[in-house]
Amino acid sequence: MSPARIGRMPVDRRHQLVAVAAAEFASSGYQEASLNRIIRDCGMSKSSFYYFVPSKEELFTFVVQELIDEVGTELRVPEPDEFAGPEFWSRLEAYFSGLVRLAERRESFLTLGRMFYSGAPDEAKGTVGGALAAVRDWVEQVLRVGRRCGAVRDDLPDALQYNLVTGVLQIFDEWTVRHYDEFTPDQLRALGDAQFASIRRLLAP
Repeated sequence: MSPARIGRMPVDRRHQLVAVAAAEFASSGYQEASLNRIIRDCGMSKSSFYYFVPSKEELFTFVVQELIDEVGTELRVPEPDEFAGPEFWSRLEAYFSGLVRLAERRESFLTLGRMFYSGAPDEAKGTVGGALAAVRDWVEQVLRVGRRCGAVRDDLPDALQYNLVTGVLQIFDEWTVRHYDEFTPDQLRALGDAQFASIRRLLAP
């Protein structure tokens, strides 16, 4: 998507487009998302829409990046070394709980998660892939900190342990995103606590 064209779109209209398109991708999935519905709900003409948005793929990529930027203004990601020491697990638990609370109060956080698992084709996943790679790199560094300070077991090869943990985290994340609306806020907090406890049992010496 051409940044120059997006830059010429009025700010209010751009924000509306992002909100409408994000809701459509999150609820319908990438393949079933309808550009016609997005155009209608934005109140735009087709000619105006396609001037700014050449394709569904580029719209998806743009919306994901906008949501990442929005969430990033409120989410501080600690440096892995901040977890070092005897408080490793309590600090990590506090951070994990904070993510659950952020999803409660910021719909964009949940919407972003749904878009990550919306079934977009590979050519539309560049931004998603970059974000997920950054998360996985962070998790790997946190595991290394935990192993160094004795909070994480070291009887498995570190690469195997990393693959195991990232796989479990992705399963937890994707399942929670898909079933989020089935739970009350209290149930979601309890689910988050149970998921964290499962990770700790998997990793603690």
